[in-house]
Amino acid sequence: MIQIFRPIPRPSILGVLTLLAGCSQGFVSSQTPKRITQVLLAQGDITLIAPRGYCVDERAVRSDQQNSFAVLARCDALGVRGGFPTQDLALITVTTVANPKGTQPNAKSLAQSANPANVVKTHSLKGRPFVLLENPDHNVNGASPHHWRSAFALNGHLVGLALYASEGSDALANQGANLLSDLASKTIQASAIPTVAQKKPD
Repeated sequence: MIQIFRPIPRPSILGVLTLLAGCSQGFVSSQTPKRITQVLLAQGDITLIAPRGYCVDERAVRSDQQNSFAVLARCDALGVRGGFPTQDLALITVTTVANPKGTQPNAKSLAQSANPANVVKTHSLKGRPFVLLENPDHNVNGASPHHWRSAFALNGHLVGLALYASEGSDALANQGANLLSDLASKTIQASAIPTVAQKKPD
């Protein structure tokens, strides 16, 4: 399977340390960040839509035709003001790589791509695979060694998802898989290539 999970950029890791430590204060900033809930990846082929209550960290977005990367966190943890659903704090990463054959990953290929991480459990939602992994050597300081991964094929790209949270978080239970499933469903719907409407006869 194509390797689609890349290391998280160091500035993004530092930016969410308080989030993963369970701090609800979010970032301290003189300017209120914008609430960004969607972003174009893969030069517009993928419209990434954040799950409910989450925002895109625009500082961490990298996008080109071959590889793209984005980081999402609960909006208030990014300093965005306003009320948000009572979601557990988590860090979500999204990576895309070219996948011209449109190969759809399964739980087995996800587990193989995560080697040498240990597979704790597998889960399926809406026909998409999710695996809970144990890997103490991941790059997110302050996060549990357990984290969720999923992936799906879309518009000639393979989209990889990963979710990290602090030890004991409900996001490391099925809630985390539900968050990633919500992101995947919204992204697939938003990225659908419109068909040309047929002309009605006069």
